[in-house]
Amino acid sequence: MNYACGSGADCDAIQPNGSCFQPDSLFAHASFAFNSYWQRTKVAGGTCDFGGTAILVTVDPSYDGCRFDYY
Repeated sequence: MNYACGSGADCDAIQPNGSCFQPDSLFAHASFAFNSYWQRTKVAGGTCDFGGTAILVTVDPSYDGCRFDYY
């Protein structure tokens, strides 16, 4: 997650008071960060593997006020 947030992902939403901070869990925050990283870097050859900790999904994981980007 730190790699994603430091390498192109927009992780503002998972910071305290951000629209995707809740639920405050590693799983939820990593899901958001991995998605943001991949959406922003895939055209340049970015991958979505993260050492086997990420998977591609076909259902939009957005919820309540938390919007997962899709480009």
